[in-house]
Amino acid sequence: MDLIALSDIYGDIDTLKEFVQKLDIGEKDRRVFILAGDIGFTLNQQEYKQIFSLLANSSNCVLYVPGDTDIENLNVNLPNVINLDKNSFSLEIDGIRLGFLGLGGAPKNSIREDELLPNTYDETIPILKDGILTSLKINLEKIMLNNPHYVVLVTHSPPYGIADRSTPITLKEITILEEIVLDVDYKEEKGKRAAASPRRLGSKAIKEFVEYYKPDIHIFGHVHKQGGKYMQEGDTYFYNVCHFSLTPYKLTGRKFLTIKITKEKEFKASFDNFVTKELYFKDFLEKYL
Repeated sequence: MDLIALSDIYGDIDTLKEFVQKLDIGEKDRRVFILAGDIGFTLNQQEYKQIFSLLANSSNCVLYVPGDTDIENLNVNLPNVINLDKNSFSLEIDGIRLGFLGLGGAPKNSIREDELLPNTYDETIPILKDGILTSLKINLEKIMLNNPHYVVLVTHSPPYGIADRSTPITLKEITILEEIVLDVDYKEEKGKRAAASPRRLGSKAIKEFVEYYKPDIHIFGHVHKQGGKYMQEGDTYFYNVCHFSLTPYKLTGRKFLTIKITKEKEFKASFDNFVTKELYFKDFLEKYL
């Protein structure tokens, strides 16, 4: 079974079409797509449906949460497309049982004050934070009734403190290039770069949930420059799958995660960038840079 996770597509249908065409058609029944939000941006309902149809026709099912740029109640009328926002879903393929639960949107403190986005929440208000935690707990209890081999949490926001660090966005920076070349472990990175970029954008409510309930896998997006980062804390593996679109950073886009699950408590995860590697160098620069 393959879980393929994408995030922050931003309506880039052309790149998505090219990506789907490269997939092995014969594996579609064992493939599950996971979208961790910001699927569209200024898309209408028909364009959203086009994105989901592309993926649904190439997989067993598509599981998603809306991001902060998506409408909160994002739903399309397709049989094998499931909205995980404040919801749960159980699946069995090749004798492996998976339980999924999710939360869409992003905390207000993670976006700029001048941005008016349709799907944010203020977790500094206790009653709203408690509502988030209650929803996640209820949906966890639902999937645990099926005794899953894996519990997979899908959110748009990272948990606070994990792959959620902001970095300044200026033309003078070489941060993007550094992040491509250097694969820095987060535990080492904390002391190295905290002074330059101290702000964390993750959700404290999500952090509280994962620390207590410990899902096996946590997939999220939202913080673009931390895309491709992963770490393990305790029994949970965390993956920031930003970002598939060419927006806002063309050089680091087209990123996706593949998790190959072979049996109970045994899987391999790898990040890749969707590029046509066979191009001559000049053509590569023109197409991707």
